[in-house]
Amino acid sequence: MEAVVHYPASFGEIIQGKINDKDILCSCPINLFTRVKVFESNEPSLKCNHLKSSRFLSNLLTEWGYEDYIKNFDIEIKSNIPEGKGFASSTADLCGVYYSLLKLFNKKYEEDEIIRNCINIEPTDSIIFKDMTIFDYKEGKYKKKIGSYCEFNILVFEGNRIVDTVEFNKKPLPPLSNIEDLAEKLIKGIENKDIKTIACCATESIIRNEKRLSYPILPLVLKIKDEIGGYGIIGAHSGDALGIIYEGDLDNKALDKYLGLIKGYKVYDTKTIK
Repeated sequence: MEAVVHYPASFGEIIQGKINDKDILCSCPINLFTRVKVFESNEPSLKCNHLKSSRFLSNLLTEWGYEDYIKNFDIEIKSNIPEGKGFASSTADLCGVYYSLLKLFNKKYEEDEIIRNCINIEPTDSIIFKDMTIFDYKEGKYKKKIGSYCEFNILVFEGNRIVDTVEFNKKPLPPLSNIEDLAEKLIKGIENKDIKTIACCATESIIRNEKRLSYPILPLVLKIKDEIGGYGIIGAHSGDALGIIYEGDLDNKALDKYLGLIKGYKVYDTKTIK
């Protein structure tokens, strides 16, 4: 008895901030994945390496009334998602466990169920939803679906810092900036499939909230964006990664002259998926 699920990461958040005094975010899945296998075992041991996923499994099976299965299930996770950088690696793992358990017990996806159980573990990314959603990632009390996920390219600058989502959100941080205007603009951008508008919202969200998590390379990445033909900047509001949103081809010659100035960052391409 086993089930295997592949689930995508996100690249930071398109927007994150305050709407009506609620801390919200909205993100989009990308083409990096975790592979989660949930299976029966007489001596489960692998799940000890994945404490969040193990807690999630125990909580959900208890909620379903299947406590007797907990001791006999193990969890194997193989992932190419960077951890602690703002790629929603933990959210992807939890979703992989959730969909595996749905398969094993012939259950149907329940939105409130996955919200409740993910947030019980940690603040949760909006890639748990099947559509692009503005989401209260700490308490799950607000969600607004704003359209289908959209596709665009991201030139990634991944740093060395590791940021634990749970610990980061426990800190006495400056409050998130108000982004009601950005949310309205983003909704229109999604409706019109206007990647430039989406990128503008993402850029402004990073700039407004830099007081919570600063990026020393932000001025340089903004300059690179202008020179290589990018639309805007997207980033992790609790992580260590910035990206340039673009479509089509970039001016790689212009990019090459800056790569030597960005020490300690991996530079590579990824893209969002539907």
